[in-house]
Amino acid sequence: MRIHRELSKIFLLGAFIGVVQTTLLAQSDNARQNRIVGVWDVQNTVQNCDTGATLSHFRALHKYELGGTAQMVPATNPAVLSPHVGVWTEQEKNSYQLTFKMFRFDAQGANIGWIVVHANVVINDDATQYAGSARADTFDVNGNLTGESCPSFTGVRLE
Repeated sequence: MRIHRELSKIFLLGAFIGVVQTTLLAQSDNARQNRIVGVWDVQNTVQNCDTGATLSHFRALHKYELGGTAQMVPATNPAVLSPHVGVWTEQEKNSYQLTFKMFRFDAQGANIGWIVVHANVVINDDATQYAGSARADTFDVNGNLTGESCPSFTGVRLE
């Protein structure tokens, strides 16, 4: 009986060690795949897609969360442009695809539509910087496409 108890303890210890090793390996793999996760200080440049003329520059904070969600807070007047909410997916090592949406308002505060941005981001090898380009589609309140722009951005991880 005593041998049976000792063997049970050894078996449980071995199972526990196996679970810990599997968890650590999964976390290590997850860390490699989720290199975008965190907060980034970003400089945005919005350009006319046809001419390349610069339409605006602004800073923003981009926050990427585990599970593939994102939040962007532009350093613009919040009465004109809302914070952005989005999703991200990893495409391959250091390369991500983002989609996010924000609402637009007129000077009186009435909703005049929204913008949907589809972006590609590449992170450097030590995951401290990234750069990306995008296409932004502008819609009116009825969902009609009214314009487009081509943002680009660079970011550094906020530490």
